[in-house]
Amino acid sequence: MQNKGFKAVTIKEIAQAAEVSEMTVFRHFGTKKGVFEAAVKKYSYLSDFKNAFDEKILWDIEKDLYMIAQMYIELMIKNQPIFLIAVQERTTMPELADFVSKQTDRLKEYLTNYFLVMQDKKKMIKTNAKIQAMIFLTMLYGFFSSKALWKDQFIKESKEEFLQHTVAALSNGLKNR
Repeated sequence: MQNKGFKAVTIKEIAQAAEVSEMTVFRHFGTKKGVFEAAVKKYSYLSDFKNAFDEKILWDIEKDLYMIAQMYIELMIKNQPIFLIAVQERTTMPELADFVSKQTDRLKEYLTNYFLVMQDKKKMIKTNAKIQAMIFLTMLYGFFSSKALWKDQFIKESKEEFLQHTVAALSNGLKNR
């Protein structure tokens, strides 16, 4: 699917690449769409983020947001083939958008809860935590999708430079002084 695209690849080619029979692919996944949906579920990033929020948070807004941003971009880069297929097939597989949307909503919940705790700890200004979480995720998604779809045509800055400036600007605006 990564090399040929969702529509062009056949179950036979998928089976050959996996070194199994076509019947095995059909038995486990039912359809080519089932293979793709299984890949999306397998590479879900939610458990990685749950662990990060449970175990790696320092309660320092700039360090925490930088860690989350790096993790988000790295996981999206790792899953770039799935992202590109999902973009390509968004009209033929609308349920995929629902699945991705649910993933994003969970990540937004983790961030929202983080921001609420930071407000309770008086380490962050009082603001709409849900909106701030969406702003942060939207900036990261915009950077990733621009690079994935257009390489360096629009955003020429490196991942590190973009993350440093984005996180610094957001955290400076949110820090309780």
